[in-house]
Amino acid sequence: MDSLTVKRATALALELLVAAALVLAGNAYLTRGASEGRAPPLPKASLNGRRPSLGAGKPVLVDFFADWCPVCRIDQGAVQAVARHAAVVVVATQSKAAAIRAFAKRHHWRTPVVFDPEGRLAERYGARVLPMAFILGPHGTIRFVVAGYTTEAGLRARLWLAGAGL
Repeated sequence: MDSLTVKRATALALELLVAAALVLAGNAYLTRGASEGRAPPLPKASLNGRRPSLGAGKPVLVDFFADWCPVCRIDQGAVQAVARHAAVVVVATQSKAAAIRAFAKRHHWRTPVVFDPEGRLAERYGARVLPMAFILGPHGTIRFVVAGYTTEAGLRARLWLAGAGL
């Protein structure tokens, strides 16, 4: 390799490192104040009749969503893809039940949807921004918190790490 190629490769690596650091710092800032330790309990009922369960021996993704949030709507593609292979509960916060039911039907959700119209459950979890995902370990402890859009691969990796006890 010539010196120009090495310089370009070094500059690219440095730029990627800075970008990753900024993303991690942003997530840390947005998730400050989020619940830690054992996850707050979820209501026994959900909008679609399924009973969500936490700490049942496998990792769970608890995803805070609002129908009026454009990033939440985009993020649901990744969340629902993960739901085909993992336990997922969507918490519809600060939304109207009819709007959530319509959105869930239109997008063929099969996940339990907990209704949190006043945002009290979001407050207990410390979900200050939307969307916000909480990845719980097999015994219901919060292992990871992600604010904003995340990819299917990112969610799957965190669920795997939570289940592996890492």
